[in-house]
Amino acid sequence: MRQESGFLFDTAVPQPKRLWSLHKIVTVVPLSVGVALGATIAAIIILNARIAIEEETASAFRTAQATIAVRMPPSFARADTMGEAMQIAHEIDALRHVSAHVVDNKGTPLLNPSASVSMEDVEAPGWFTWLMRPEVKADYFTISHYPNVLGSLVVETDPTDEISEVWEDFRIIMPLLALTCIALIGMSMGFSNLILRRLHRVQDALGAMRHGDLERRAPPDHLVEFASLADDVNALAIHLKSQRAENEHLQTRLLTLAETERAKIASDLHDDMGPQLFALNAALSQAIAAARDVSGSGAAQLDDALRAISTHTDAVRDSARSAINDLRPMLMGCGSLQELLGELVAEFTEIAPEVTIDLDCKNQVAADELAETAIYRFVRESLLNAIRHGKAQRIRIEMHLAEDLIVTKVRDDGRGPSGRLPSRGHGLTGIRDRARALGASFDPPRRVGAETVTELRMPAR
Repeated sequence: MRQESGFLFDTAVPQPKRLWSLHKIVTVVPLSVGVALGATIAAIIILNARIAIEEETASAFRTAQATIAVRMPPSFARADTMGEAMQIAHEIDALRHVSAHVVDNKGTPLLNPSASVSMEDVEAPGWFTWLMRPEVKADYFTISHYPNVLGSLVVETDPTDEISEVWEDFRIIMPLLALTCIALIGMSMGFSNLILRRLHRVQDALGAMRHGDLERRAPPDHLVEFASLADDVNALAIHLKSQRAENEHLQTRLLTLAETERAKIASDLHDDMGPQLFALNAALSQAIAAARDVSGSGAAQLDDALRAISTHTDAVRDSARSAINDLRPMLMGCGSLQELLGELVAEFTEIAPEVTIDLDCKNQVAADELAETAIYRFVRESLLNAIRHGKAQRIRIEMHLAEDLIVTKVRDDGRGPSGRLPSRGHGLTGIRDRARALGASFDPPRRVGAETVTELRMPAR
């Protein structure tokens, strides 16, 4: 913020709005949701399974403890205490969720626990086992035969079989979940591509309309929303086309009225100033003739004054003729377009004799008076620009029929446009406006190789 003369001005530059891509959103969002959903479901499965495994193993461990406490032979019995303990360990080890084995006094196993456990068809990987395995619980029962201690019966929780079952379900559920997420992402991308293709077709139609092609239409669609959008775009194109036709009609009428008014003004100037200039020249001739008989000291001054009046009279006459010719060429309607251009070339040759001007009309062309006037003014303005601004030494005017168009092209060897913004002139602007009003196309001066080329394509009417 800054303050000047008691007023506050906001100097903050507005930040451009951040644009988002629908294709990226449809791709990234489902992918992120799928990954988050898969991770959440995997975490829930692992957490619930871990809790269930801990409860199952704890229950089996308590049952094994109670069984061993009841069946363990007393130390003073005459039976084979070690043999009965090993049989109990073998039976306990065959149960699910627990393992049991017998060790001697040195801790050496007397019964391999894996010998009595069947191998699972599917073994869970180490990382999954590490995630699922709860804290191991163990208990030791002394094996004695009075008065000797023979060893210990060790019972532990063993969740291996339960982890393997969970892994069997987990390895099926997670790929199915991944495939489901991939399918959803693929469907989202497919729908987004379907929508984007339809949007691009509508955008192409709008782009063609923006560049002036109002004949372009948005294609029909089977989807209701896009069909409605296409209908609206096509209705807009039809409306713009009708407005353009109306504007062109109005421009043609304005141009016709302007040319009529210019012709009337030219005629009025000619009719009003012509007799007056003639009378002025006649009176001036009489004054010059009378001044020849004047003698004395004022005779020389009178002669100089009359000669100055004659010079200014000629300048006024030339200015009047130039203004009348600008308003309406004097020869319009008095000859063919080729003849008018020939007269124009002769006029510029007198003005700039050092410039070579060639006129090439390959065949006879004819158009209405408005079109011929526009072509005439285009050639005159192009010649004037080439000589005055381009400093051209050679100019070539070409005019021919191409299908239903009168193509007029002016080439010169001048330095061409400077590339800077054009000044506030009326020449090229007037040509462009006339071309637009008459349905013609105008190419302003441009460099083509070593030449400067400007072109007007006028419908032959």
